[in-house]
Amino acid sequence: MIRSVYLFIVFIFFAAYSAEAQFWFLGQKAKERYEGMPFKPHSSVSFGAGSSNYIGDLVPAAGLFSVAAQTMRWNVGLQYTRHLSRHFSGNIQVSYIRIAGDDNYFSSTGAFEGNYYRNLHVRNDLKELSVSAVYEPMGNAENLAKRPLLSPYLYLGVAGFTHNPVARQIILPGTTTPTLGSWVDLQAQNTEGADYSLVNLSIPFGFGFRYKIGAQVDLGFDFGYRVSLTDYLDDVSDSRSTVLASTSFFTSRNGEAFAANTLVNRIPLTTTFTAPIYSTGPDQYFTTQIRLIYHIKNKIDCPPLPN
Repeated sequence: MIRSVYLFIVFIFFAAYSAEAQFWFLGQKAKERYEGMPFKPHSSVSFGAGSSNYIGDLVPAAGLFSVAAQTMRWNVGLQYTRHLSRHFSGNIQVSYIRIAGDDNYFSSTGAFEGNYYRNLHVRNDLKELSVSAVYEPMGNAENLAKRPLLSPYLYLGVAGFTHNPVARQIILPGTTTPTLGSWVDLQAQNTEGADYSLVNLSIPFGFGFRYKIGAQVDLGFDFGYRVSLTDYLDDVSDSRSTVLASTSFFTSRNGEAFAANTLVNRIPLTTTFTAPIYSTGPDQYFTTQIRLIYHIKNKIDCPPLPN
């Protein structure tokens, strides 16, 4: 999987380099040197939507690929970009990102047996504002009309976000048939014995490319990875197994006969299982987006009229 991503990146950059070379050659035929003309900064706006996943104590990195499809959720975002020079741009983006994890996506046997019997789950909606610096290694044309057919880019930035991890209660109305309960704010349950913040920062970085489909319109793809500065996106810290201060029902749910989020029947229950596998360090999340990009034309500078 990782090797395929690397090969995909190499292919995009090679294709962009070939397209760039063709544009430069055509400029030479017209006796007009492409690199010599001044760059005209311009702006673009875009809307994107796609998938989101997280890595943390309910989805450890070692088990990501076995449950990636089940834990995948969605994201949407709006972005404003200012193309400042041939190679550098800056952008600001607002995003709504949903992430989720559930111990019951793992098998009841094997390496993640302890996670399965722990029986925790979480859903978290992140409202994110990010600012990033963008580098386009193949460069842009001197004006909007001559921009390349394919333009890859890399970016690095900083983001602030609010979040609120929640989990379901389970309702057993006097029968063996459970029903889904309401969502409960986990921070308020004092599950960790500590009052962690619901406002935090992350470091976003990633890559993408734009493909020209019209005079002012591009279709784009973006992959973004965020390293958050908190270990509580899933309401579970690496040291939860040693927390003694909390008496919350949501701290350990291994005694429940059904999984609260999926209603999977967990009978027969067992009390002899290995310890859950935790994820080391802060929680992380990553997104993919398909973007529709609109480039805003610059105003035409006209010389002043004679008196």
